[in-house]
Amino acid sequence: MESLSLAEELVLLSYDDSGTATVASPELDYAVAGAVLCDLAVGGQIAIDADGRVLTDDDPAGGYAPGDARGRGHGRELLDQVRTRIQAEPGRATRDWVVDLSHGVVDEVLNGLVVSGVLRRERDRVLWVLPRPKFAPPDGGEPPAETETRRRLAAAERGAGPVGPRTAALACLLNALDVPNVAVAQPLDARRRPPAVLGPAAWPIAATTDVVAGYRATVARSVFAATDVATGS
Repeated sequence: MESLSLAEELVLLSYDDSGTATVASPELDYAVAGAVLCDLAVGGQIAIDADGRVLTDDDPAGGYAPGDARGRGHGRELLDQVRTRIQAEPGRATRDWVVDLSHGVVDEVLNGLVVSGVLRRERDRVLWVLPRPKFAPPDGGEPPAETETRRRLAAAERGAGPVGPRTAALACLLNALDVPNVAVAQPLDARRRPPAVLGPAAWPIAATTDVVAGYRATVARSVFAATDVATGS
């Protein structure tokens, strides 16, 4: 079985077996963009300085660190495409990249999972009228790749051995999104000492968490404002 990228793992865990997303946009988009940055950072394809600015080295063909950064086939192509974009605009803030890369990134990951046979695209309608796609496992059961990801997260939650930066990053992203029905390593040291456990992924995780929290705060303010108007407060 080919290894999945963090973005692919996060998307699989964020869709149920019926092919429906359990996390709304744009929160999922931000988190998937952050997952891409985490994979590149852990794999040594990008560097992030002390001020959170994203840089690349001078070798665009540099290899990924064995056992750390994943992504083959379409998953790898997305990582390479993002790295090329970053190389063309070095020095931008991690948070800015999370926002910019979020546009369309979930669709790209889903399309790659369909092409690789992990998911299949189905037609569905909302209220029997509005068309929407669904992305379900081909045989109706949990994809083996997702099962393996859940096993890794469960092992981290039990404290069964050391937790690598990719697993810690995935757990942090899932915690930030509140993805339902996923065993997430809540007690990870990453929650207390992010740089020590997450390694190079610490900056993307911090930036993603900040963007998601900012979006939620904006929505909450809008709801409160609308309620005040409706009640005449």
